[in-house]
Amino acid sequence: MLVFISLLNQVLYEYLCFCDMVFALLGLFLFSCLLQRVTNRSCPMLWPVMGIIPSIFFHVNHIYDWVTMAFIRAGGTFPYRGMWMGNAHGILTVDPSNIEYMLKTRFENFPKGKYFRDRFHDLLGDGIFNADSQLWKEQRRLATIEMHSNRFVKHSLKTMQDLVQNKLIKLLDVVAESGEKLDLQEMLLRFTFDNICSAALGVDPGCLGLNLPQVPFAKAFEEAAELTLIRFLVPPFVWKPMKLFGLGYEKRLKDAIAITNDFAGKTVGGHELNRIV
Repeated sequence: MLVFISLLNQVLYEYLCFCDMVFALLGLFLFSCLLQRVTNRSCPMLWPVMGIIPSIFFHVNHIYDWVTMAFIRAGGTFPYRGMWMGNAHGILTVDPSNIEYMLKTRFENFPKGKYFRDRFHDLLGDGIFNADSQLWKEQRRLATIEMHSNRFVKHSLKTMQDLVQNKLIKLLDVVAESGEKLDLQEMLLRFTFDNICSAALGVDPGCLGLNLPQVPFAKAFEEAAELTLIRFLVPPFVWKPMKLFGLGYEKRLKDAIAITNDFAGKTVGGHELNRIV
């Protein structure tokens, strides 16, 4: 066996050069790309080694339009694969029947799993959006009881009416009179954020102010959510050391989560103090 390996090494060194290896690898790469393109014409390109990542970066400036068209071409569902050794692979779908099956009909068959929980744990902890099994069931039971109570329904209705009548409509009137352009997506995001905070936490962060102020908590939470998604694009052996040593986007993620937790802690602490008083 050792003699065979020795002869093989000798042949490689004598008859193959670096350029030969480069051309061989390039040919293998191109063949893999062609094979993937032929067998999955309607789906986004899954590149060798890098998976779907290059396709995302090629269209990063119009990512929402590209994703929408990708789903249309694929009939609403297509497979994806992340970087090699990143263990990121699965199926993306917007088909209503598939979504109903996963979220309602057979919800117990589709847990979030360790892959999802590990990446979102710093931001969501063990909350209902990141929990599985019995922990999720218990939190859902408590949330259902609270959300169906008359007190919560009345509070949510009043909150929504106040936001629409006293903030959203006034903001739209001011913009209409000034003739300025308005980022509708940002405005709706601010509306959603104010609504959730007012209904769930009992505090108005003021994102829908007439001058559209920069609210530290809202900005930090949005940034934390966006940076967390990067963990789904890079392998664990990349983002985990970055988290450990506080490097790159992981340091920004840590700072954003700290601001978010500080706001939530002060809000909950304030409610507890009011109850005691």
